[in-house]
Amino acid sequence: MGTLVKLSIITLAILLAGLWSSATAGQWHVGESLRCQDCHLQHATQDGEQVPGGPYSTMLLEASVNELCLSCHDGTDPTAPDVQSPVTMYSAGSTGESAAGFFGQVGVDNPHGHGLGFGAVTPLQNQGLFVQLNCAACHAVHGNGNYRNLLIDPAGVGDSLAVVEGVHVFTEFSPANPPTVAGSVAAYDRDNVGYKEGMSTWCASCHDMLAANEQSSTTAHFNGHPSDVALDAYSPYNHTAPGHWTAGLGEGFDLADGGVARVPFDSPGATDYVSSRAAGLSDEVQCLSCHKAHGGAHAGGMLWPYREGGAEYLAGCQQCHNK
Repeated sequence: MGTLVKLSIITLAILLAGLWSSATAGQWHVGESLRCQDCHLQHATQDGEQVPGGPYSTMLLEASVNELCLSCHDGTDPTAPDVQSPVTMYSAGSTGESAAGFFGQVGVDNPHGHGLGFGAVTPLQNQGLFVQLNCAACHAVHGNGNYRNLLIDPAGVGDSLAVVEGVHVFTEFSPANPPTVAGSVAAYDRDNVGYKEGMSTWCASCHDMLAANEQSSTTAHFNGHPSDVALDAYSPYNHTAPGHWTAGLGEGFDLADGGVARVPFDSPGATDYVSSRAAGLSDEVQCLSCHKAHGGAHAGGMLWPYREGGAEYLAGCQQCHNK
């Protein structure tokens, strides 16, 4: 082997190592955890035998992207994060739920969040495109450098959206490799994630009506709920109660009196997991402050029963506003 070829191989190895180191924390199906046999069959057969119903497109183990992803992520594999209702694997975690929440059944309308395999017009989108979501509509199936392998251009409009772990998002625990039940529960538990910035911009790539934070004329307040705006941005805080938020006590927080766990937030000055989780006066509301990315137990993917009513009806709102 020539010297030039050897140097080229060494250079490539160094570059790949750099990419791997920047994309390992909190990700899966990338680098050393990207295992072809988890999703594909060589020659479209298994041990020389045709797979039932196959062969499938691109030698997949299942007939569709949703079926393939859910073959592991529907709770049947206890070491893989479960994303389909009913979910029990996080009951041993600190919050009893995952950061992204869960979907309903494939092909069925999901009023509690995003629907998989169900055609619908994209809400809060200027174009109002009719789409049928699958897992690959949001996640890079072969991995990338983004947190949870989120696509860099989910709307297909030429975006290059970075949501990088250790820069925009922070976690305390990474998934175990090889995967374990306890490792997955810890890694995907809601309290294992702290945010600095970037998630609202990513969500607004598809839901682009939310991209602007315009204020209406007095006294109509806002056209829509603002995001990425500091709680203490406007003195004397006519709309927010930053002190109440940082104290984390009383209305909205008291679990015994219609409160809920502190909602997620952006911490613009965060440099690590600990600082991203510490409540401060300049924290910002982002999309995940109110909604689960996949969906959840409440209508609209909300973190509390805002649309259903009851004792917790305004719990999340009261944490920031206390009105």
